[in-house]
Amino acid sequence: MKKIVRAFILIISLTISADLATAQNAQRIQFAKGQSSAVVKGTTDSSGANFVVRAKSGQKLILNLLPTSGVGIKVETDGSNGHMVLLHEEKGGNYEVGLEESGDYSILIGSTSDKSISFTLTIKITKMTDI
Repeated sequence: MKKIVRAFILIISLTISADLATAQNAQRIQFAKGQSSAVVKGTTDSSGANFVVRAKSGQKLILNLLPTSGVGIKVETDGSNGHMVLLHEEKGGNYEVGLEESGDYSILIGSTSDKSISFTLTIKITKMTDI
């Protein structure tokens, strides 16, 4: 029983440590005054490239990740319902993510192979429209 408890504590500790490391290494995306979009160019490394963007409830993130192969994207947040993964794709392309809460949203870009890869990420925030 003690081994199970120790293993559980270790797993929780590693999860918290990984989340803190990701948050500390994240680059905050700031939009130019009067703009609702930004372009970020970078290269993935062993832990990927981490970004944070602040958005409001009722908005949506429009993401365009190039290239369309060799990279993946994940969008997540820690909101009132806990940690939520809103998007997880193992390829680049165009994606829209509706946002239910105001706050920070983490965007992780990672290589789908063992090598670093250059990428371009376009981020736009717009108002959600009714269907």
